[in-house]
Amino acid sequence: MDVMNITIRQLEIFEAVAQQLSYTRASELLFLSQPAVSMQIKQLESEVEMPLFERMGKKLFLTEAGEELLIYARNISQQLVELDDVFDEMRGSEKGRLTIAVATTANYFALKLLGEFYTRFSGANISLDVTNRASLLTHLNDNTVDMVIMGRPPEGMDVEATAFLKNPLVVIAPKDHPLASKKNIPLAVP
Repeated sequence: MDVMNITIRQLEIFEAVAQQLSYTRASELLFLSQPAVSMQIKQLESEVEMPLFERMGKKLFLTEAGEELLIYARNISQQLVELDDVFDEMRGSEKGRLTIAVATTANYFALKLLGEFYTRFSGANISLDVTNRASLLTHLNDNTVDMVIMGRPPEGMDVEATAFLKNPLVVIAPKDHPLASKKNIPLAVP
């Protein structure tokens, strides 16, 4: 498959000539010499193997091939503007993607944290997987998430673990249970 070798600059020049229907006015807009603009259009026509403009008297018109190329040139220009906007937002930390896996036991807490995060960075695309410990370890091992929230860090994995919240264990029992009235219950069984 033969792929055309067209530069973005050539498309910009072509778009200017197509809008102005004048090599001279396009060259003034682009701060280029008229021969430089003509040369770029000739190279572009050579690449597509068809004329893009035709002259009738003193007027310049787009050919059918030129009209088609103009549609694609405008789409490519728009795509480049959108890409630039995305990168600007990513550099500003206002947009991006965050993928998190959370242990089932941390679900409520994680949702509250992510809600606060999203309030500050509403342009972010957040993906959350609430799962069991085995799946969390698989995510870490396969590097498929940006962050994992779990109760106990894995041993023997090359990861960075940071404790950021105390997770106290409490005993919950019915009111009439013998331990319900005790204040300090030892973990060791007598």
